[in-house]
Amino acid sequence: MDLSVFIWPLIIPTLVLLALLAIGFVLLLIFKSKQPNTDAPWPYRSKKYFFSRSEQEFLKALSSAINHQKFVIFPKVRLADFIEVSVTGAEYQKWWNKIRSKHIDFLIWNIEQSKVVLAIELDGKSHESEKMIERDEFIEKLYETVGLKLERVKVGEDYNSRAQEITNAILKQ
Repeated sequence: MDLSVFIWPLIIPTLVLLALLAIGFVLLLIFKSKQPNTDAPWPYRSKKYFFSRSEQEFLKALSSAINHQKFVIFPKVRLADFIEVSVTGAEYQKWWNKIRSKHIDFLIWNIEQSKVVLAIELDGKSHESEKMIERDEFIEKLYETVGLKLERVKVGEDYNSRAQEITNAILKQ
């Protein structure tokens, strides 16, 4: 009697099973290698400065000028935290991606009205690059679309005077 007749039907499924186990083992090793080693020190640290020097100076001037009984200053707010995308489906993701990582330097919140009344962007030298000019054009159109006033302040301006102008303007709204 020839035993190969009984062995061959067992060899192929066994080889397939061994191949699947080997592939699973390799995938497990790859997955494990991509997981951070939580026992090792994590590669994070607190930033030394939260604000740029210009942002810090302007915030001081704005804080001195504003009526804190009526308004709150929110610095470095992500656009997606106060602007919604109004479409759904694939279009939603396209428009969400345009705002999800961008932020505004300062928002002014009217306490009585419970709403944002002004966005403030500090424009330094970086705003002269082609990429930032495109970003600024997008931001201008975005604020116009949502009906929110955007005030631009040039880095190096007299921050005290500009802060006073801004606070006077929002008081008249």
